[in-house]
Amino acid sequence: RSLSFASADELREVLQLDTGAVTPLALLNAREVTLYLDEALLEGRIAVHPNVNTATVWLRTADLVSLLRAQGVSVEVVPFPCLP
Repeated sequence: RSLSFASADELREVLQLDTGAVTPLALLNAREVTLYLDEALLEGRIAVHPNVNTATVWLRTADLVSLLRAQGVSVEVVPFPCLP
């Protein structure tokens, strides 16, 4: 299927999240979802919500990828094309 944002119902059903609390950490609850990550992000840090949007946690992106993969989450690191 084409790439799109999930509906509020899909967020609740698949990731167990409410709208506005989307985070790659939720993939620990939904291993059937693949995370596609721009390879340019691997060198830095990424801000993520800890499954609620009332706080933010900064992680090294490579550590996030390692954590997710260690828990069986599929992570694909790819070059995203730059938009003009």
